[in-house]
Amino acid sequence: MERQIMRTKGNRWCRLELRLQDGRLSICGSEGSIMTSARARAEARRYWESFFEESPGEMNSMNQRCGTAFRSPKSAARYVLDSDGELHGLDVAREEGGKVYVLEGCGQIVEELRKWFPEAVPYLKWHLNDMHAECEHQEARGETYKTHPDALCPDCGYRLGFQWLKRELPAEVVAWATNAPFFDPPAYVKQAKEVRP
Repeated sequence: MERQIMRTKGNRWCRLELRLQDGRLSICGSEGSIMTSARARAEARRYWESFFEESPGEMNSMNQRCGTAFRSPKSAARYVLDSDGELHGLDVAREEGGKVYVLEGCGQIVEELRKWFPEAVPYLKWHLNDMHAECEHQEARGETYKTHPDALCPDCGYRLGFQWLKRELPAEVVAWATNAPFFDPPAYVKQAKEVRP
């Protein structure tokens, strides 16, 4: 099961991405800025102009590869954007209603997720519950592979870091992941306003 929810505030956005499969929970996210289409096009143009200004050899290389004869970063940038799309150079997450959602961070963006999705905070500790290097006893004692490599657990005999161990998800975590009011992809793409659980 995969579920996502996206929230916006001003010119910022954040998306929580939840996956629950075979008892494994993954809680990740992505975040970035919201620009008008015109501003996004201008940012892409500035990016390429700056690229060619800082790396004139790249403009020469492009001229050789493409059979062009650009002499200015501005004309080279225009060529790239005409060839590869007017937003090329930006990491565009989506476009909708004259707005461009530019990706600035993704993956384990825990601080952003805490800020945008406080209701998910109690469940973040269950992220990748099947990838523990320590047994439950070692975890309770605060032992990690970094602090106690290869430590042998006196309770169960497990050698720290020997394999990935799985923590079974509590029923309330599974219920939250299953019943949280998220949108299943790609429905979130159609939702531009903030969605409140």
